[in-house]
This record gives sequence, structure tokens and C-alpha cells, in this order.
Amino acid sequence: MPDAFALADTLAKHGQTHLLEHAKTLDGDARAAFCARLAAIDWAELQHPSELPVASAAAKSRVLDQAERTRRAAELTARGEAAFTAGAVAVLMVAGGQGTRLGSSAPKGCYTIAPHSGKSIYQLQAEKVLSLSRRVGRAVPFLVMTSPATDAETRQFFAAHSDFGLAAGQARFFSQGTVPSIALDGKALLAAPGKLLENPDGHGGCHTALVDSGNLARLSKEGVRQIVYIQVDNILAPVDDALLVGLAEAEKADVVSKVLEKAHPDEKLGHLVKVAGRDRIVEYTELTPEQTRLRHPDGEVIYRWGSPAMHCWSVAFLDRLHQRGYKLPLHRSKKPLKAWPAETTGWKNERFIFDLVPEADVSVGVVIERGDEFAPVKNKDGDDSAVTAVQIASAQYVGWLRAAGVRVELPANARVEISPLFAATREQFLARWDKRVAAVTGDYYLEA
Repeated sequence: MPDAFALADTLAKHGQTHLLEHAKTLDGDARAAFCARLAAIDWAELQHPSELPVASAAAKSRVLDQAERTRRAAELTARGEAAFTAGAVAVLMVAGGQGTRLGSSAPKGCYTIAPHSGKSIYQLQAEKVLSLSRRVGRAVPFLVMTSPATDAETRQFFAAHSDFGLAAGQARFFSQGTVPSIALDGKALLAAPGKLLENPDGHGGCHTALVDSGNLARLSKEGVRQIVYIQVDNILAPVDDALLVGLAEAEKADVVSKVLEKAHPDEKLGHLVKVAGRDRIVEYTELTPEQTRLRHPDGEVIYRWGSPAMHCWSVAFLDRLHQRGYKLPLHRSKKPLKAWPAETTGWKNERFIFDLVPEADVSVGVVIERGDEFAPVKNKDGDDSAVTAVQIASAQYVGWLRAAGVRVELPANARVEISPLFAATREQFLARWDKRVAAVTGDYYLEA
């Protein structure tokens, strides 16, 4: 039980005395649990959300374009392969979200996405890690960050499918934290009697959760130097990316961030720019339409490079941040909130993993081809939906087949699916292709 006087002082200082009044209405155990949660919250940070950058002050970040990628490909790929085979690389997937916008209350990763095999998003992502592990001859650690709402169901889903063939213990689950939602006047809200209204603390909660779960220390002990970071809902996000890892190793980078040319100024992506001499990723929600159209003196769009949320993080960098007590700031967005006793409009708070970028001494961007690595599944219909993601993936596989000399002529509704267990990358596919067919003229599925 926290010190009642200290808690009362803290809550009074931050305008939350209504919570103490509510605590008085609860019985013994419920009151103790409620007060313990109140004592654990950093109330000061809720009053000081992240400050927005000055849009016109943004400068150009260092970004490897396609020409430099091509020129350095052999060198960087060799460096990355050495790191993979030495056991110096882990894969981290953030998977705390539910499939609400997809019409499901289950974790988003449970959603069935593959057009012919019927595989879930979780299975596709796990099989990429399995394919990589088989290729490099060792079980690459696969860290899966869940949320309190998805943790149990995610673990059960993996267990029910025998971890999709991964080695025992290769998938390491840990849960992110939560943060209170607040009313527009700054007061914390209730979800029910004796329960604060809280939400998962965003993908930025990943850093704290890695530390608190012991996973960051474990990676350091195991000699892991680089973490390939992906989000669960991007079904094309590669994990077997030696060039990415090699770039991180060669540049001794704290972080390497993948970027792509924005399709249009209003595309809902973060933006890699340099502010006050440091790289940072500015979220699209923090810019006005006018700001996204600003240009540098040479005519280049300031917010040109979109971030598809794929990074390579240095384990040593993450540990240094932990050692100095760094805590990611909160961002707030106005949302309708299911508060008790009545719904209201208030502030939803969350942390963004890319707020670690300005803390990096060495940060590098690297350009990717959109159709090769970016097929997000966020909506039930329209843009960034399961339909569009499957279309993008199918187009990628068609490209692989054509590169192997296969004639492909598909009807509009036909889809090609290639299992990660046959090939998770174009290079793997071309190396393994056995010329089993000369032409594909309809739906086509290729499994290991």
C-alpha cells in the first residue's frame, strides 16, 4: 500500500484529487489496488506532452539513395551476413494492436490474410523468421511485443500452432505498458469503478518493456548487437535483410531507418528529417497540410521521406538510453473515449518508438522500394486494407516469377502467393527456383 499522504500530495499537485475522492467509495481490496495503480503513474509527464518541431526548421537527413545502395550492396550485404551467422541479430515485432478496424476483436496478427493458404499475419511473420533461421543455420531470436489486451490470446495462438515451426523458446513474448487517458481539462478518467481508463502506451512502450521484461539484458548477454524492428501489420516487412544490418554495422549506427518516397503529401506516414542537427521522425498527425507541402530552397519537399516503421536498432544504444534513465515522451491525440460513467472526448496518450531517433549520435536513412517492403493491413476496406496488401504482395511475387523467366499473365482477380518457407526474399526465390512451370495464367500458390 503506497504512503497515503505522499499519494495525496502528488495527486493534489497534478490536479487529480478527484481520484482520491473516488477511492473513498471503494472497499478495502479494491481501494488498495486502485491506490497502488495511482502511485505507479508518472502524473507529471501527463501534463507535458511532446512539443512539436518547427516545421520550417527541418533540414535534410542523410539518406542512402538507390544509387548508393547499389554501389555498396556487396560490401554491406557481406557485413550483414557475418552478423547473422554470428548470432548478432534479433528480430522484434510489435503486435499490441487488436483487429478492431478489420472487424475483429482478436489480436491483429490472428487475422487470416493469405489468399490461398489461409495463413494468418502471425504465421507469415513467424515463417519469415523461420526461413531466415534455416538459411543462416541458427535460431534467430524472435521478440514479440504484445499489449495487456492481446498478450494471452497471442501466446495461445502461437502455442496452438506449435509456434509455426520455430524452435522451442525462439519466440519471446513480452507486454507493453499502459498510460491513462485524460479529459480535455487534464483530469484522469475512469473505465469502471476502481479502474482508471488506460490504453496501451504505443509502440514507443517497446523500449521500457524490453528493459522491464529482461529481454534487453538477455540480448546483450547473448551477444546480439542489432535488432531488426517491424510492425505486425506490414505483411511484406522483411526480416532477412543483410544490407540493412550491414549498413548498421558499417556505419556503427545507433539506428538505421528505412524510408520511401511519399506517394502524395497527405500520405499517413511519419517523416524523416533533421531538426537542430539531429534526425527525427515527425508524425503525420503533427503537421498541417500546408506544412507537408513546404520545400527546401533547392525545391525538394522538406517532408519527402516517409517512414514505414522499419528500423535496425543498436542493442548498445538502447542499453545506453536505459542506463541514463531516458524515457520516451508522450504524444496526445483528441479521441472519443469510453469513460465511466459516460463517454466523453479527451486525450489519448501514447509513446512513439521513433522518438528514440533524436537521441542517436549516428542515424542513417535508407531508401526502399515501396512495392518490395510495404503492404500494411490497417483497414477493412479501401487503402491499406487486407485487399490492397494482398494485391501488393501478389505483384511482388509476380515480379519474382518474371525475373526467373516465367511468363505471367493473370486475370484481374487472380493472385499469386509464395510461402516464406519456399522463399522470403527475391534472392532466395531466384536461387531456389527449379523451373517447375513455364507460365502462370491464374491463381498460383507455392509452398516449401
